[in-house]
Amino acid sequence: MDHSSRNSDASSFLPLKQVTEEILFSDNEPKALEAPVARLYSLFSDLTGLDRNSERLDDKTATPLDSGLAISPRQAAGCILDFVRTAQFLRATHAAVLAGQRRFPNQTLEILYAGCGPFAPLAIPLATQFNPHEIQFTLLDIHPRSLETARRIIERLALSAFVRAYHQGDATTYKHPAGNALHIVVTETMQSALLNEPQVSIALNLTRQLCEGGILIPESVAIDAYLWDLEYKPRIVARGNAQSARPQPEMARIHLGRIAELTLETCRNLAKKLGDDLSEDRRLPFGSVETPVDATENFYLTLLTTIKVFGRFALSEYESLLTYPIVMHDVGKIRGGMKIEFCYQLGRKPGFKCRLVSNGEVGDGPG
Repeated sequence: MDHSSRNSDASSFLPLKQVTEEILFSDNEPKALEAPVARLYSLFSDLTGLDRNSERLDDKTATPLDSGLAISPRQAAGCILDFVRTAQFLRATHAAVLAGQRRFPNQTLEILYAGCGPFAPLAIPLATQFNPHEIQFTLLDIHPRSLETARRIIERLALSAFVRAYHQGDATTYKHPAGNALHIVVTETMQSALLNEPQVSIALNLTRQLCEGGILIPESVAIDAYLWDLEYKPRIVARGNAQSARPQPEMARIHLGRIAELTLETCRNLAKKLGDDLSEDRRLPFGSVETPVDATENFYLTLLTTIKVFGRFALSEYESLLTYPIVMHDVGKIRGGMKIEFCYQLGRKPGFKCRLVSNGEVGDGPG
């Protein structure tokens, strides 16, 4: 790779390349990569002055959208520190580029990064591993501050040749330029159980714009329903700066079944049914489950997210803030012998809703 055009800040480029390769190619498990991911965050923060303590109004302001909440640039930057998530998504995106090169030989891969945030952590590091004729990024974000900051990093590192365009706008309505094939879409605009953020609406819009054979990252976001005995007190284990409750083998929980899986295929099928109508009153029907007749009143309904990012790279429960269980407290305690039907509410506060069916009676659970 020719680095002759990258002399504007070689002192930052070389550490970026080194830390990227440590994350991508280390034999360590992702959980051992907290330190290199923290260095990646610090490198970007040093280049821009944006960190978790920034008090600039446009750094700390989230944007409510018709399709959910776009978190603030400061929050988006901080997501990097969810280090297993960052490591797995970066490794998966690298693997997707290699797969794309096999699927589309002798083509420049066009990659749309929707909700790139101020640090574009799934684009900028990969520019150290490829040439501009191999990959081209379109960086898309609702916040001008995020795009301004990402552009500053890219220009400081002399990586502008990797960026096709910077686009400020809503990813749920974005239209990729006609005649410009879109090979890979990357978007991680989500929380546990697909609550609040617009991941679903973004995926519905962008998957129908992917070319044939195109790749969606993440490949799969699966939501499973469990009954969970919340009176069990798990051991609290310190992990980084957070406190995480790790489930023990004796924890009482019952797997009820998978209620939804967001993939390229399911998104395209849903998009065909919905057309352009993603209004707030739209509810996407998903699966249903039944509770075992011997379930006690101590059990609460919980939703657990697992993510197949791409290929062998995945996030299992408790590996990331994205894969912590969400308790549907408003439903209350669940009895045995009930049927629970699920749908997904679009709009400003997206999320799963459920309907309880028991002894012939029907009641809506707000979820």
